[in-house]
Amino acid sequence: MRAFVKVNDIAGNLAVWISAALLVYIVCHISVEIVLRSFFATSTFSMDEFVGYAIGSMTFLSLAHTFRHRKHIRVSILQSFIKGRAAIAVELICIAFTFGITLFLARYIWRTLARDFTRGTVSPTLTETPIWLIDSAIFIGLILFMTQLLASAFLTVKDGVPKDGEAE
Repeated sequence: MRAFVKVNDIAGNLAVWISAALLVYIVCHISVEIVLRSFFATSTFSMDEFVGYAIGSMTFLSLAHTFRHRKHIRVSILQSFIKGRAAIAVELICIAFTFGITLFLARYIWRTLARDFTRGTVSPTLTETPIWLIDSAIFIGLILFMTQLLASAFLTVKDGVPKDGEAE
C-alpha cells in the first residue's frame, strides 16, 4: 500500500503541475488576445473556447492534490465532537460516499468520452477541437481523485484522521 500511496502522490503532483502550466497558458492566451484586439483589430478567435477547456481541465486535474493536502472546502464541525475510532469511522464513511459519487460521475464521463472519440465529435467552432481531448482530461482527473480517496482511506485506517490544515 505504501507504494500505491507514493505512486498516487507522484501522479497527483504531476497533475497539479499540468494544472499550473494550464494557468500560465490561460494568462498568456488572454494577454495575446488583448494585444491583438487593442493594437491590431484582430483576434485568435479561440480564446473563450480554449480558456474554458483549460479551466475545466485545471479543476479536475487538481482535485487529487487538493484532497491529499486537505486544501478543499470541508465542513469539519463534527471533528471537534468525535474522537478516536468514531472519527475514523465518520471519515471513512465520508470517503466512501465521495468515492461512490465520483465513480458515478466518472462512469458517465467515460461513456461520453468513448462516444465522442468513436464518433469523432468536434467543437462547433472555427477550431473544430476534438471533444474527447477535454473529456479525457476530466476523466483522468476523476480517476486520480478516486485513487487519492483510496489512498486517504488507507492512511486514515493506518494513521487516524489528520487535523484540519494538516497534510496526510
